[in-house]
Amino acid sequence: MALSVTLNSMVDFLWQGAGVLAVDEAIMKFMAGDDVVLDRVLFPHDVRATIAHVRGLQRIDVLGEEDAARLCELLTELLGLFKAGKFQLDERFEDGHSAIESWLTEQAGDLGARVHTGRSRNDQVAVATRLYMMHCLRDLARLEAAIASACLEQANTHAMLPMPGYTHLQRAVPSSVGLWL
Repeated sequence: MALSVTLNSMVDFLWQGAGVLAVDEAIMKFMAGDDVVLDRVLFPHDVRATIAHVRGLQRIDVLGEEDAARLCELLTELLGLFKAGKFQLDERFEDGHSAIESWLTEQAGDLGARVHTGRSRNDQVAVATRLYMMHCLRDLARLEAAIASACLEQANTHAMLPMPGYTHLQRAVPSSVGLWL
């Protein structure tokens, strides 16, 4: 596969300082790849983590009460738009984090850019990933409870239904479906 680079296909990102040349689109594609696609799964958790971060910034007086309330309101709106399919993570964004910051900056100007204060990308990834894993574990626990409940129900229904017993691929003491379940 040939990599074609055109000098006029440059992209500007939030992390670029003033006077820094734009990053070539092909190079950005190589570096970021499908990050934005993968971030679609993490996005709701990243937004929730950003809301918590904003509240933390308010607690330590980096953000005032009104500014924090405005950012939390906007983040809640963004989460709703994302869930409704009205906000898409696509190639416009390097990743979910930059999408959040871009959208906030578009809605609230410089205030939107302040959500990144005291927060690294690594921190954002770690927190969103942890929240995602906690969400998955809660779902798994609910499924496991449903399976256990179904097995117990069947065990009670078939408590005395005889079933052959086996050990080491040999017949053994008979048991019941209820005991097995």
